[in-house]
Amino acid sequence: MLSPKGREEIERLLEGGLVHDWGEAEATLRNVTRMLLTTRPDLLRLYFTPEAWEQITGWPQKKAANAIIAALRTGVADTLGRPAIANREQARFYLLCFQDDLTERVDAWCREHPEECPRRTRKRSTALPSEPKP
Repeated sequence: MLSPKGREEIERLLEGGLVHDWGEAEATLRNVTRMLLTTRPDLLRLYFTPEAWEQITGWPQKKAANAIIAALRTGVADTLGRPAIANREQARFYLLCFQDDLTERVDAWCREHPEECPRRTRKRSTALPSEPKP
């Protein structure tokens, strides 16, 4: 999905020393994407293969923005060699890539670290039980 230019920009971002952890990577990708979408969509287009960009621009705005950020996250994970999950923040980052293999890795990590798992659990209902009918 990412073009060589997109992969190059991710490498430059990571080598620049501005991103020190998975949370910073997430925030930086969101900020860069937001800025480029509003000011330079022509430049952002270069980060993707022509086929991928054509598909992305055919989607509703929110879906397109989410796909762009997910692809950039995946690019970060790929550039770093998809390292083993070390903490909740990294597991969350991997989940947000929406890649089946990364999701499977998160699931395995969550089985070993259930208290750290970033997956949302369904909250128990706090509603009052219904009264019995007479």
